[in-house]
Amino acid sequence: MKFIPKISFKFSFSIKKLFKNFFIFLAGLILGAFLFMPWEVAWHQAFKLADAKISKATITWGDFVSAGPFSFEVTNVHVKTGKGLTVTVPQLGMSLGFSPLLEVRVKSGPTLTARLFQTKSLTLGGGVDLAKLVQMEGLGGKVRITADVGFPKWGAPPRTGSLVVRSDMVEIPGGMAAEDVNVNAVLAGKQFQLNSFSCGQPIPVTAKGSATLDWKRLSNSQYNISGTTTFGETERQFSKSGTLSKFINF
Repeated sequence: MKFIPKISFKFSFSIKKLFKNFFIFLAGLILGAFLFMPWEVAWHQAFKLADAKISKATITWGDFVSAGPFSFEVTNVHVKTGKGLTVTVPQLGMSLGFSPLLEVRVKSGPTLTARLFQTKSLTLGGGVDLAKLVQMEGLGGKVRITADVGFPKWGAPPRTGSLVVRSDMVEIPGGMAAEDVNVNAVLAGKQFQLNSFSCGQPIPVTAKGSATLDWKRLSNSQYNISGTTTFGETERQFSKSGTLSKFINF
C-alpha cells in the first residue's frame, strides 16, 4: 500500500487558508477606501477636468452639500459662454445608476429633473425659475417643463421628441410680461413642429410653426411661423421665416 504523507495535505490546506484570508483583507481594504474616501475631492477634480475640456465655456462651482461614489449635490454652479451668457444653477445634483443610467437635478426654487435611460431616451420633468437660472436683465418667471426625447444611438442627435412648456407669467427683457404661456411641440428626425404657442395679456398671441434643423450647426436651421395677435378689439395675422441665427447667438 502506497504511503501518503499527511504534511502535504496540511501544507495545501494552509496555502488555501492564507489566500482566502488575504482576499478577505484586500476586499475589506478596497471597500473601506470606497466608503470613506473624500468623494467631494474626486468630484471637485471632475469639475476641474470638465472646465478644462470645454473650451467655449467657463465653469465655476461652490461647495459640495453631499458627495458619494455615484452621486453629488453642489451649490452655485455658473457656466459662462464665450458670448457672455451666464447660466446659474443654485444647486445641482447628479446620480449614476442602472435605471435611470443618469439623473440630473437642477434646483432653482422649483426642481427640473433630467433622466437618461438604457433605452436611449431622455425625460425632463419639473420646473425652473428663469430669473435665477439665466443671468439676463429683465428675464424672469417660473416655467414648468415636460419633455421626452429618443436617440437612435449614443452620441447622435435626437430622432423623436415631445415638449410641453407652461408658465403663469414670463417676464421679457424690455419691461414686458406674458401671461398664461403654453407651448406644445414635437420632433421627428430633422423636422421640428410647433403644434401650438399661446400667451395671454398684455398682447394675446396664438401661433404655429415648423423648423428644419441642421444638427451640425443649429443656427443655420430654417424656420417658419405664423399666427395672430390681438390689440384691443383688433386681430392681426403675422407670418415670419428665416434662420435661427437671429435667436441662437451663444
